[in-house]
Amino acid sequence: MPAQQRSAALLLGGLFLTALALLIAIGWRGSSDAGGSGLWSYILSVALISLALGGVAVAWLRSGRGRPWLQMTLTYAIGVGLALFNIFLTARLMFISERDLPILVTLLLFAGVASLALGVALALLIAGRVAVINDGARRIAAGDLSVRVATRGSDELTDLAHEFNRMAERLAQADTERTRQEVARRDLIGAVSHDLRTPLASLSVMLEALADGMVDDPATTTRYLATMRGQIKQLSNLIDDLFELSQIDAGALHLAIERVAAIDLVSDAIEGLRPQAAAQGITLHGSVAAGLPPLLVAPHLIERVLANLVSNAIRHTPPGGQITIHALPADPADSAMLRFEVCDTGEGIAAADLPYIFERFYRSEKSRSRSTGGAGLGLAIAHGIIAAHGGRIWIESTPGSGTSVLFLLPIAEIAIQTT
Repeated sequence: MPAQQRSAALLLGGLFLTALALLIAIGWRGSSDAGGSGLWSYILSVALISLALGGVAVAWLRSGRGRPWLQMTLTYAIGVGLALFNIFLTARLMFISERDLPILVTLLLFAGVASLALGVALALLIAGRVAVINDGARRIAAGDLSVRVATRGSDELTDLAHEFNRMAERLAQADTERTRQEVARRDLIGAVSHDLRTPLASLSVMLEALADGMVDDPATTTRYLATMRGQIKQLSNLIDDLFELSQIDAGALHLAIERVAAIDLVSDAIEGLRPQAAAQGITLHGSVAAGLPPLLVAPHLIERVLANLVSNAIRHTPPGGQITIHALPADPADSAMLRFEVCDTGEGIAAADLPYIFERFYRSEKSRSRSTGGAGLGLAIAHGIIAAHGGRIWIESTPGSGTSVLFLLPIAEIAIQTT
């Protein structure tokens, strides 16, 4: 039931109970048979008039006219007025004599004025607390999201103040996130523009050179064509990465879930990337613990994750270094998962860069510069794919001591039981 309806019901109920109390009091005192019917008619008339006045008060209060302190003050005044009205009309029928009536009225007026004064003080106090919340709402509407209101007490207004502060906190967090997303959007546009413009400019120069006949040496022409193919492949990979990121952001990434063995994922990744590692003078090998249960994943996406992680490690591991892919049981707290690790002996990542390493197009000054060839999307895509599988991915790294990228994936049997 809404608050206004509850208030109206309580007020009307109180008036009914007041009338009933009057009837019980008169009946308990007793009356003569001759005047009984007149007495009851008189009391009924008084009750109906009181209810009518109370109904008018309820209707006015429900209309919401006037400030809260005025509404509460008038409510107290109506209560005092109804009490005086009933005393005057029923004094002759009760045990009060005409000689005692002025004394009773004087005492009632004193109590009524005191009650009214307390009501006004209470109304002003409540109105002041409401005004503080109202002022906070106006300041938030004007853009000041740092506003918080006092939360002393344990009544409904205190609950309202707590909810106001929680709302303000959520709005501040949303504004911070919106600002961060806006900065990320600008950075994304700038990074994409750079990564598209650089190979396009290179392609344009080489095409013009070939078209103008400036290159007539077959070996140079072959080298130009090979470079152009590499640039086109780089552009194609960037477009594929952007498309995959858009699917991840939209929650539209298609997961063709299958049961797959961890050793198959590791061996496929090693075989596919070993030539690239060997070309850089880097040793690539894998390690899979015995007796691991099968996984329930989309194999091509997990292979993409491993490929991204190993390719990133190859770019940042010097010749003579080593990259290892491990598959092993997770910690007891993650017993429903298997753990994968991609460890390298490269330059490592500074602690200041670790919180941002999975952000798209993020490149720290050393470990992810454009000169190494990375577009800055591989780790962001890996993070999105692992999250879509219900897993978790993180990085452990010390500058000069290499980097380990770790992620968890669900075990098939556990995943089936929980679906």
